[in-house]
Amino acid sequence: MMTISIALLALGCLTAVFQWQAGMIICVIVALLQDPARKLIPGQPVVFVVFVGVVFAAAWLGAWLNRVRLGPSVIHGWKKTLSAPAMLFVALLAAQAIHSVVRWGNPVLPAIGAIFYIAPILAIVFAHQCAVRFGTAGIRRFLWVYVLVSLPWMLGIVAEANGVSWGALGEVGKGQMIYSFGLNQKAMSGFYRAAEVAAWHIGMVSCCLFILLNGRRLSVFKSAAVAVAVLFLLYVGFVTGRRKMLVYVMVFGAVYLSLFAWFLRGKARLAIFGIAACVIGYAMLLGIGPDPGESGFDKQDFTLARRDVGAAWQARAMTVFADIPDRFNMMAYWPVEWAVREFGWLGAGLGAGAQGAQYFGGGMAKFGGAGEGGLGKITLDLGLPGIPIFLWILYSFAKQIWVRLEVLSRTSRQHATMAFGFAGLIAANVATFAVATQVFGDVFVLLMLGWSVGFLLAMPAVAYAETQARGRVGPPQPLGFRQPTGTVTRPDSMTQPQASASVVSP
Repeated sequence: MMTISIALLALGCLTAVFQWQAGMIICVIVALLQDPARKLIPGQPVVFVVFVGVVFAAAWLGAWLNRVRLGPSVIHGWKKTLSAPAMLFVALLAAQAIHSVVRWGNPVLPAIGAIFYIAPILAIVFAHQCAVRFGTAGIRRFLWVYVLVSLPWMLGIVAEANGVSWGALGEVGKGQMIYSFGLNQKAMSGFYRAAEVAAWHIGMVSCCLFILLNGRRLSVFKSAAVAVAVLFLLYVGFVTGRRKMLVYVMVFGAVYLSLFAWFLRGKARLAIFGIAACVIGYAMLLGIGPDPGESGFDKQDFTLARRDVGAAWQARAMTVFADIPDRFNMMAYWPVEWAVREFGWLGAGLGAGAQGAQYFGGGMAKFGGAGEGGLGKITLDLGLPGIPIFLWILYSFAKQIWVRLEVLSRTSRQHATMAFGFAGLIAANVATFAVATQVFGDVFVLLMLGWSVGFLLAMPAVAYAETQARGRVGPPQPLGFRQPTGTVTRPDSMTQPQASASVVSP
């Protein structure tokens, strides 16, 4: 089985090199296949988690060989807004990599840790260059492939929940027990390697399906199919035992509603309502305690029969908001304080608490849950200096995204609504990362997050090229940012030659 897996990986890499345009689709297929293949091999070798990263590297190499510019400077606004914090961040990564090797004597740890920070940046640039070449048709094609191949894949969760016993089903390793509502239950992951990963995919597929269908007129048959798909996603999300999936979707919807109301409707009240819904959803994310049993009912000596599940649900719901202060301290303040107290203001070094590091002398088995919250992970990896630099980068990206949403809202409603969807995806992932970083140890999750950002950053150039091609604008003039004086400037990434390339067929 291992030989077959390596052979298929090599085939995927060769295809990605020579057909780099299909690289992201190949990554989706590999990401779905690598987890069940790992579970079918004795010992469940951890090397499988990087297969999708190897394929992406091959696609990146193929694009580079075809003279596609893959430096971050191709993104408009990078040099002005993002280059300074990015260079400082890279210098800090290098320093903390050396720190990690010196402290723990294992160069594998910083290599694993670097993937978390570098993979999304490479994915952003790659997706940006794909978007400006293949337009919204290429973006939609990729999203449809991801949704359509993921939906049947989730049938594995249903099969596992119904007692089907097969080596490809279930979590890698011992798995996790869900201690909640008075009933001990094993987390369900189906073909995915962990229930946390399965729940993330369910949330992502739900949001991508919304982006694809938003504004579309559907026949009765298609509407029924969508309704069935939504009910199916809700069901499998519940079965995994990871309730944060619902809050993920809630944050996405609230952010989308807020942006739509603010930019396209000009209704401040509706936007404020959306923001309030987002805050409430995020508070729920904070208030819902760790799923794997740290605050379950049986930890409080509750003994409930199956007929009392409804009462248990109600009792648990009543504690959600009361648990918010403790949850915030556990996810935000306490991990930072613990990391500084145990390892000093420089932290433990890059990769010390990363997912997968437990196989090389690090990971949560050694450092506990200090890296579960986003700030805790940053502090553990990069020390206290990493927090302001990381927040600076997030602010710079948010500023660039906001400017693009303003441009799109004035020029193309169709492209603006798609951009709102990607902005909602990014916000939902950031909110999740702030309180639960485990799933972001998955390489494909990092790539999908980077691709979403890349699509969004490229959307103004895509909008200009497609409106040009449809003859909806007058004399050729690049899309620009409106200045207070009413003049129009020409951004580097939105010039006419590059925009023209965005409508070339793959």
